[in-house]
Amino acid sequence: MASFQTHITFGVSLGVVSAISLIRFAFVPFEWEIPIMVSVSAIIGAILPDMDSDTSLPFHITFGSLALIGSGFGFVMALRVFPGEYAWIVGLPLGIFFVIWVIIGSLFKRFTVHRGMAHSVPAAFLAGFVVYLCAIHFGFSLWNAFLIGIAMILGYVLHLVLDEVHAAINFHGTPFIPNKALGSALKFTSGSASVTTLVYVALILLFLINSTDLIFLVQKLVSDVITRIQ
Repeated sequence: MASFQTHITFGVSLGVVSAISLIRFAFVPFEWEIPIMVSVSAIIGAILPDMDSDTSLPFHITFGSLALIGSGFGFVMALRVFPGEYAWIVGLPLGIFFVIWVIIGSLFKRFTVHRGMAHSVPAAFLAGFVVYLCAIHFGFSLWNAFLIGIAMILGYVLHLVLDEVHAAINFHGTPFIPNKALGSALKFTSGSASVTTLVYVALILLFLINSTDLIFLVQKLVSDVITRIQ
């Protein structure tokens, strides 16, 4: 598998490129928080699959980052909904940080195993869905929330691809010998049938509930990309 430093490096690169692309090709009217949130989402996605690691460093950095991005959403929402009310501006981000870091983090660490369903393509789309819905909840427009969710998916899939590349190719000068981790990241199921089913059921339900908006947003994204290429 790729090292944590590799994931961070590629994640930051993807985040910077994503933010610059939004501004350069005018996918959104320039608002400072949108490129920043897209960039941060891509970076978080690039390290998110290791949230189920048995070691403490990846878990702490991943959930710490999730807590920070959640706090960022809360801060932006508080500024928009409660301008000048400092109790909300300070309290909401801190509350979100506590829930993600202490409550959700502890439950996740207890009930997951490394290289399980978190290292899968469906999990990437589920993460993107969750970020998309959270962004809408925190006051972002459908389009901006969609871009933030796409950035999460891209970062997440990048992590999986890097893990597979490092499992298939030896970068230390010795002959090509795929290691036992090959195929354990870029997959569509896990060893647990119940967890796999749960992820797919969640994806299907979320898509059905949000299908009208998602179809419109995907069509808009494709149309915008084609227009800018031409």
